[in-house]
Amino acid sequence: MSERTLHATYASASRSAGAQAAALRLLLARTAADPDLALALTQIDTTEMKGPLDTAGLRAALTEAEAERDVNAALAERYQRRALAGVALGTACVCGHSPATHAPRLTEDGRLPCRHDDCSCGDLNFF
Repeated sequence: MSERTLHATYASASRSAGAQAAALRLLLARTAADPDLALALTQIDTTEMKGPLDTAGLRAALTEAEAERDVNAALAERYQRRALAGVALGTACVCGHSPATHAPRLTEDGRLPCRHDDCSCGDLNFF
């Protein structure tokens, strides 16, 4: 590489590192003043985030985290109901449809209604 190319490469890396250092100084100042913000930041897994931590990126990450929470809560509920009923994996709901055809998320009142066409089952039930 030429001297000019090396200079440009290192100068660009220096500017990027300086911008990141300034952003981190600001974040450190804000978290020092707001312990709740500092605690919230420890809960964020940035390895799964795509793009910068701007408003749009944070909203996208929030949407993804809420969806993951809801889907896993529904799966946990399915398995808990199955365990409480003492039935084997693959056991159908009383409506005759598999638990997988029931809602992938709990409704606000904690139900898992069947999504199978023309089924009026309002909640996953193994009894």
